[in-house]
Amino acid sequence: MTAPRSAYEIVAQAEKLLGSKQIADRLRVSEEVVKAWCKGDGTLSDAHLLRLADLLAKYADANK
Repeated sequence: MTAPRSAYEIVAQAEKLLGSKQIADRLRVSEEVVKAWCKGDGTLSDAHLLRLADLLAKYADANK
């Protein structure tokens, strides 16, 4: 069984799939904020995490 991922690890994996620019545009934050999240810095709100989950779900659906 795999250990649960932290929100910051999820952002870092999403950044590898989508790129920081696309995540920043979709979450309406700066690329610098996304890059900080990828390093485990800054505050990642639940709202941003939920929007990221939605973005990843759409990515997965489009790439079946």
